Amino acid sequence: MKPTIKILTVLIILISCISATIKTDNSTEKVDFGQMIEAYLKTKTIEPTVVFNNDGRNKIDLLEHIISWRDLEKGIEITVDGHTFTTSDKVTSNTVWDSGVDSVNFANFLQQVKIYEYESLIGFVLTNTPCTGLGCSVNYPIIYDLKTKKQTYFGRFRTGFEFELYNFNSDDRPDFLSKTFYGRNAQGIDTTEFVLYSQTKNGYFEVFGIGKQQKFWFKHTYTEFQENLDNEKFEENWIEKINKNAR
Repeated sequence: MKPTIKILTVLIILISCISATIKTDNSTEKVDFGQMIEAYLKTKTIEPTVVFNNDGRNKIDLLEHIISWRDLEKGIEITVDGHTFTTSDKVTSNTVWDSGVDSVNFANFLQQVKIYEYESLIGFVLTNTPCTGLGCSVNYPIIYDLKTKKQTYFGRFRTGFEFELYNFNSDDRPDFLSKTFYGRNAQGIDTTEFVLYSQTKNGYFEVFGIGKQQKFWFKHTYTEFQENLDNEKFEENWIEKINKNAR
């Protein structure tokens, strides 16, 4: 065999080995499930017409809706266009922590208002202030139906303070995603479960189910601040495939 042919043969073998190595590395690349969930939810988010982050006011006028609130001995009282309701005797629709539902009367401050004019809905986020310890990680989203004046109450612990509505089903009914924090184990691993709620004809939001599947959910298991992707896990029983990598 001529020297030139030998050199070409060696080069072809080397290139083949490098290509195989690259393919293997790609196939074992770790997935950041936190980023995956965030990217997926962005594609389903319904944009609000207006957002108000409370700067200390107790009365606001947004899109011709007059909203006021006041602190009670337990909970708060909110008035929307003359209709008043209180959170004093309300509990969350979802399990907030693994211990169960939570009483909304812990909240004493209206932190955020989002109006969805097309959907005729208002989203409120309630917090407790001044907060201490674990109380600083708690907030209560409320969905208020402007047509029926019905309210649906949710709670969150260590799962963010954002209020968002989504369109997961393409059925012209707004959806909400509840979050349940299942605590941190001895290895510092957290688990959050996301459950799909959808608007009903009477204005309430209820767990969405079809036939034998009574709820749609996905779970994210992770270390604090998602510092170690080796400990991440994603499970889903959802209306469509979220994890395209199926790891």
